Amino acid sequence: MQDLKKFSRVSTKISSSMKSVGEVMAIGRTFEETIQKAIRAVEFNFIGFSQNNFSENIDEELKNPSDQRLFAIANAFHLGYTVDKIHSLTNIDKWFLYKLKNISDMEKKISTFSSLHDVPDNLLYGAKQIGFSDLQLARFIGTSELAIRTERKDRGVTPFVKQIDTVAAEFPCYTNYLYTTYNAVENDVNFDDKGVMVLGSGVYRIGSSVEFDWCAVRCIRTLREKGIKTVMINYNPETVSTDYDEADRLYFENLTLETILDIYEMEKSNGIILSMGGQAPNNIALPLLRENVKIFGTSPEMIDNAENRYKFSRMLDKIGVDQPQWKELTSLEEAYAFCEKVDYPVLVRPSYVLSGAAMNVVYSKTDLQNYLDMAVNVSREFPVVISKFIEEAKEIELDAVAQGGKLVMHVVSEHVENAGVHSGDATLILPPQDLDPETVKKIESATRKIANALNVTGPMNIQFIAKNNEIKVIECNLRASRSFPFVSKVLGVDLVKMATYAMINTPFEPYPQMDDRKDYVGVKVPQFSFSRLAGADPILGVEMASTGEVACFGKDKYEAYMKALLSTGFIRPKKNILLSIGSYKEKLEFLPSVRKLHELGFNLFATSGTTDFIQEHKIPCKYLETLDDGKIPQQKLEYSLTQHLSNNLIDLYINLPSKNKYRRPASYMSRGYISRRMAVDFAIPLITNIKCAKLFVEALSRCEDFEVSSNDYKTSHRTAVLPGLINIQSFFPTITQSGTADFSTITKSSLAGGFTSISTIPVGINESIKDKRTMSVAQSNCRTNAYCDYSLGLAATSANTSQLAAVIQDSTALYVNFDSLGADAKLESMAQLTAHLKSWPSELPIIAKAKGTELASVLFMVNLHGRSVHITNVMTREDISLIALSKEKGVQVTCDVCVHNLFLSKSDIDSEVLGTPDDIQALWENLNIVDCFSVGTVPYVLERDHKQTEKISPASGTEEALPLLLTAVSDGRLTLDDIALRFYENPRKIFDFPEQRDTYIEIEIDRKQTVPNAGFENAQSTWSPLAGKMLRGCVHRVVIRGQTVFLDGTFFGDATVGRDVTGMVRIISKNQALTTPNRRLSMLYTPQTSAVTSVVGASQTLPPTIPEKETLKSPRAKTFSEIPITQRSPTFTPSSSSTNDQSLTSLMRGSALSNIKDIAEELEDTEKTQLSRAIQRTVQQSLHISASPYISELPTSLTAAVSKSPFFRKHILSVKQFTRHELHLLFGVAQEMRTLVERQGVIQLLNGKVLCSAFYEPSTRTSSSFEAAMMRLGGNVVSINQITSSIAKGESIGDTVRTLACYGDVIVMRHPDPGSVSTAARFSPVPILNAGDGTGEHPSQAFLDTFTIREELGTVNGLTITMVGDLKHGRTVHSLVRLLSQYDVKINYVSPPSLRMPESIVEEVRKTGVEQNEVSDLADVIPTTDVLYVTRIQKERFATLAEYEAVAGSYVITNKTLRRAKTHMIVMHPLPRVNEIDPEVDFDQRAAYFRQMKYGLYVRMALLAMVCGRSN
Repeated sequence: MQDLKKFSRVSTKISSSMKSVGEVMAIGRTFEETIQKAIRAVEFNFIGFSQNNFSENIDEELKNPSDQRLFAIANAFHLGYTVDKIHSLTNIDKWFLYKLKNISDMEKKISTFSSLHDVPDNLLYGAKQIGFSDLQLARFIGTSELAIRTERKDRGVTPFVKQIDTVAAEFPCYTNYLYTTYNAVENDVNFDDKGVMVLGSGVYRIGSSVEFDWCAVRCIRTLREKGIKTVMINYNPETVSTDYDEADRLYFENLTLETILDIYEMEKSNGIILSMGGQAPNNIALPLLRENVKIFGTSPEMIDNAENRYKFSRMLDKIGVDQPQWKELTSLEEAYAFCEKVDYPVLVRPSYVLSGAAMNVVYSKTDLQNYLDMAVNVSREFPVVISKFIEEAKEIELDAVAQGGKLVMHVVSEHVENAGVHSGDATLILPPQDLDPETVKKIESATRKIANALNVTGPMNIQFIAKNNEIKVIECNLRASRSFPFVSKVLGVDLVKMATYAMINTPFEPYPQMDDRKDYVGVKVPQFSFSRLAGADPILGVEMASTGEVACFGKDKYEAYMKALLSTGFIRPKKNILLSIGSYKEKLEFLPSVRKLHELGFNLFATSGTTDFIQEHKIPCKYLETLDDGKIPQQKLEYSLTQHLSNNLIDLYINLPSKNKYRRPASYMSRGYISRRMAVDFAIPLITNIKCAKLFVEALSRCEDFEVSSNDYKTSHRTAVLPGLINIQSFFPTITQSGTADFSTITKSSLAGGFTSISTIPVGINESIKDKRTMSVAQSNCRTNAYCDYSLGLAATSANTSQLAAVIQDSTALYVNFDSLGADAKLESMAQLTAHLKSWPSELPIIAKAKGTELASVLFMVNLHGRSVHITNVMTREDISLIALSKEKGVQVTCDVCVHNLFLSKSDIDSEVLGTPDDIQALWENLNIVDCFSVGTVPYVLERDHKQTEKISPASGTEEALPLLLTAVSDGRLTLDDIALRFYENPRKIFDFPEQRDTYIEIEIDRKQTVPNAGFENAQSTWSPLAGKMLRGCVHRVVIRGQTVFLDGTFFGDATVGRDVTGMVRIISKNQALTTPNRRLSMLYTPQTSAVTSVVGASQTLPPTIPEKETLKSPRAKTFSEIPITQRSPTFTPSSSSTNDQSLTSLMRGSALSNIKDIAEELEDTEKTQLSRAIQRTVQQSLHISASPYISELPTSLTAAVSKSPFFRKHILSVKQFTRHELHLLFGVAQEMRTLVERQGVIQLLNGKVLCSAFYEPSTRTSSSFEAAMMRLGGNVVSINQITSSIAKGESIGDTVRTLACYGDVIVMRHPDPGSVSTAARFSPVPILNAGDGTGEHPSQAFLDTFTIREELGTVNGLTITMVGDLKHGRTVHSLVRLLSQYDVKINYVSPPSLRMPESIVEEVRKTGVEQNEVSDLADVIPTTDVLYVTRIQKERFATLAEYEAVAGSYVITNKTLRRAKTHMIVMHPLPRVNEIDPEVDFDQRAAYFRQMKYGLYVRMALLAMVCGRSN
């Protein structure tokens, strides 16, 4: 697939250089069949290998091939070229040429038949076997595609489904790799699944690539997750959707109407999803609907409303959403006039392109004239659309999902480039960084209105422009957009999944909770292929040119943009930068960036005008001569721009061209173009957009080096971010042994375990930190190779009370030990404890390791002395119960539990440091009593007892702690909040650990790992009590002060970044002690019934620093708590204070934790606020649409139109009563009726009102339509006719009308006598609606006819309407012509001379200035006709049978008649018909007469509502 028409100066010739942007694959059983499928797959308007409109020199094309060679061969065969001649010109193997000639010969044979019925069965079947589509056969014979389809099905000519054998016949094949063919006699598969069909995106091209394949695959996977069988149809071998294991059925087939209908009928599919494959499936949405195919999601009629510029524009005006001014113009004079009105610049969209030009922005009348003269043919047949182009406007993208017209998810992204750059080429930023909140609100409001007006269910995309906080809509797509994958991956919310649920009406959570990442930005940048497209000008414009895209994430838009740009192959400049800036305005705008480049040390070069400007502002810049064609003498080469570019002396070229206000011929090559082209050809990085250039320079100044962070990847594991953990009990067995290197092992293992701070236990195996000497040795041992921060404490001994004063300043806590480990630091009596309590500063904590009676004594003593205490390594039921009781009584006590004691018991390993299973159960039951987790001495003692004499690792168990807890999280026993609370928040509050700025850990919650026999490697152990145990969860990354020091098992950079924070702890404690005499308090127990549920709820940010209200500055400061709130462990609030001076609660006044209740209340208030907002949002958005009935509220526009109707209680007798404004008001209400009927079926607008239907002539459509309209509005109907009513007895019209007025609120009447309905209106006290009065008027038919034209073609203005048949007696055409005279139309009258349009009506219309033509031959006007309005020759209007038979059958519309008609015209008929339209025309998509009846329902509903008014 080559997509070269978008690029001027690019050769389409095929060579050794690759130019294609995509490819197709076709599967068939013959070469002829397969090549035709492949041709149709390349482009939707390629119908196969047959005669085509290739008009270039065929011989030249055959000799020197381009992307059109295959079409040239088809035409060569048609012109009589032989295989030998074509072979001599092309050197294509004759085998292929003979196969292609077979196709051409069959085409000629089929084309000899003038009627499908004359084609023999065997020839029809042979044509299908050779690969001809229904559309091809229709064009050969002169009929319609659906007529061919109906005929061949009637004859039993249908395709078979064959399966590709992927196992080479060795085994039975079950692969659902399918294709259709006529070269078979049976199907290879059964059709029992009745699956949902998803249409893929087809061939990759500029504008439609892998992003739509991602959407289709995600849709398929979502359906399969719900147990729904799926059918994928696509033909692109590059896609994931064409992997045969992605869907239950994969058809490698074309996305054409014929193929989709064939598969739909064979599979007996439950429906089709169109909205995931880009524009290709949307193109056949309406034809599929008209063939009664069930479409999931937004109605194809609404898709048409969004894609038809007239309908969409009217809708926006009606709902109050602004849009740029635009107009479709059919002459140069009109174009110039409109441009003068709206002022230049304007955007020009031609409908017919001559020289490869397409959409373009023009800036002046001369520019417009040059563009139109050289590129576009402007006429009524080929109109041009011109829109006001708003300069300096920001373009904004909105992707959304809606259900039943209500938004359930929306995402706003911003473009870096201003409007004027195609959205596919734009740089996209999410979340938006520079949008005014007011602008965002307006965008969201407009989107809600549009979604409701279009009754959207599924995905949608809207593009806005904004300037000065005013927004305008420029495009709306009711399908998944190019940016859906990007926004889904940035937000972590699968918009396609939500859209799929909405379309299949499956319950889901609207507006799901997302991470509010303040330092997380995604940027998508385009990838261009200009280097492969020789001659292409590498500038951005309104036509898309990019062939790919990349997206990267960063902490801000600058980092993300630089990463994304480098990912495209862009090379960062090192030394020399060349500048060429066209306009003075952009020179001024870019000046600060130029100055910044100079400050960054770059050498600046520029072209003449740019150099002068830069030097005027005192910035050094070297001038380079503009392109010189090699004529500059050698001595001036140092000033040559050409030489600098060609010799790669420039690292970056920033070229900002002036707007093309003076258009030159396409062949003209400016110096700017040549220099840009040289930059591309010599692989010099090039930037051509001012906004991108400014962003790049700023990113260049900010982004030195990049670090891979959690922002930069996705994982299949659940990930979360926690603050750097604190181990308050880290055992250093050789802490006072001179020269030991164990501390490096301990901190390295701690870092790998997620601990960024540790507090060492001052007790060693031989000697403890007890005086100045041992403190000095310990400090020396810790200073070297510390991988994490640490603090030191002092051990209380029986003899060092007097020595503590000399080393208090070097410690953070006093460690009171009643354990046998560390014998020199073990206290023997409570008297020794009392002495230490008296001498130790009150602002510093005391840590006690005690159990049983010793624990009770410690609690008693600290309570007696009014001190707080932290109990470490609690392990038994008795001890935790005692601490719980003490907390309840107000004792200032906190405690920690060794992680291993929560998982290992004596039944696992018989050790004194482990509790019984009952103890473990008690610890879990009383988890709300436990303030902190720790590692402690338990793992060391277990390893020591196991090894006896071998060297014991100083870091035993450290890396196992967090995975053990994460396993409990996976099991539902803990939450991440529990871990953060006990390993970070409480340790900081209790021990005054300082803040570690930009410090956090990333964990993978459910990643499985088995503990090795020797434990984790960083501990350097040879045994682990957990050996062979499967744990879930691990540390992925550790960041300390913004630097990644550990990543997935590897230490990075200067990992030894640990600091001694003992002094900082002392400062914090001392400062707080100045205002809080009693510094320490207990984390008091709160009964379960009143506990605060969770400090950090699901996906809420953890507070990582000392100030409780400060948030962690990390790329992903989030946790993801998976356990329901009711299962989470409660946190702690203080007990109510007591006035009793003896109460221990009084000790907490003024302490560091005295505000915990306020914190908890603040968190509760936050949760309540969030809940309130969520409820409010739910109500506002009507989120649970699928679960609740639609609330019958009428749209404001409809209510206003009905309540202020100009037709209220008025007779509707003639179209002459209506102004054009009133017509549009009526049509607007009809559109609202259509939407409401589709949603609700019945609208209780006229509830209690009665319509009296009086038809004096036979009628099916009009009478049924009015009756159905009244019932749809909630009213009732009373019907009479001339046979069963008193009319048969001679009752007058006046009496009948007066009688009916007594029973009803409105009367609809038809009568054979002209003027009779007007007569009846004189007697009626209630409104009368004229449903036809003889040969007079039929206003409601004219209304519905005009409404049909608007709905089918988008507008009435500018159309050519041809009326055929009995124009003399046709009251429908009489009313319609009068109505059309209010529009800018051209009317053709085609009829026998005796049935021509009455002269009175022709004269009446002539006075309005409408062009009218009377012709006798329909063939003369059919090629230019937009609306072919056919009427029957009414037998009942003729005086004699002979008169009727003389004109009957004068004009019969057949498929042959329509062969020369426009593709997008329509055929209308008021019905009933006799023989004036052949039934075969019914299968033509242009046949609108039955749809016309449906539109009539909505128009008559609107008419009744506006005449009757709304019921109270």
